[in-house]
Amino acid sequence: MELLLLSFVPLLVFVVLDSLSNVRYAVLGAVLGGALELGFSYWGLGEIDSFSILFAALVLVFAGLSYKFNNPVFFKFKPVVGGTVFGAVFLVTSALAEPLMLTVIDRYIDLVPPHQQHKLQNPAVRLVFTRLNFYMGFACLLHAAATAWAALRLNRWWWFAISGPGFFVVVFFTQLLALL
Repeated sequence: MELLLLSFVPLLVFVVLDSLSNVRYAVLGAVLGGALELGFSYWGLGEIDSFSILFAALVLVFAGLSYKFNNPVFFKFKPVVGGTVFGAVFLVTSALAEPLMLTVIDRYIDLVPPHQQHKLQNPAVRLVFTRLNFYMGFACLLHAAATAWAALRLNRWWWFAISGPGFFVVVFFTQLLALL
């Protein structure tokens, strides 16, 4: 959960610095926030996982575009692209009967306390994660669309609220749906 929360640090740094100064400082701060995310990932997991690398690459690409064109909209589309990619990955892995959620659980099972690991192998729990994987595909695409709309139509703070904390609201309701 800490790694997921940390992925929003570059967005928060960006929106604060964009409010206080200009776009170029904001994107430089966001890049530093992305470097912090990579460092924490290495510290927390002992390695830099592919999700952290993807998020860092997106920060670099969209920060570079915003810096070059002096336009914050490019950076605001970082969560749009990330959400679209993850939505597609969730849906494709569901269609291939290899849900990403189960792959992640199986790969990182050692991070779960040993007395809890058996719960993640329970067929009923795995079925919930399979459904969650499918629903998250649509949820990520819906969130990406809302974030794109906010980037183009709303101020920076509303964009941040939708792209950052709004993502956790979407995840919460998606989890509830998967449990039904």
